[in-house]
Amino acid sequence: MNDLEEVFKALGDPTRLKILNMLAENGEMCVCKIVDALGMGQPAVSHHMAALRHAGLVLHRKSGQWIHYSLNPEALRNGPMLYIQEIAEQAEKSAAARRTICC
Repeated sequence: MNDLEEVFKALGDPTRLKILNMLAENGEMCVCKIVDALGMGQPAVSHHMAALRHAGLVLHRKSGQWIHYSLNPEALRNGPMLYIQEIAEQAEKSAAARRTICC
């Protein structure tokens, strides 16, 4: 699976989207706060965080026994956002070309 597929796979899960939204709203968060906010067990949250980390969407740092997470905005900008922008631009070019050559 390529990197972009990993990103979209990670973004395809509703729980992971909630986590990304929490990080966007709150900045860096301890995994313990994410567990509390989601009302899920720590192993389940760790599974989701591992998928987000693997996709490069979040950054992490260890502080004592806890891991703190934050968004990786560069990965979002240069991954799915760039891909979607390129697809939209190609669609616009194709639509314009069809209008000029159509009867």
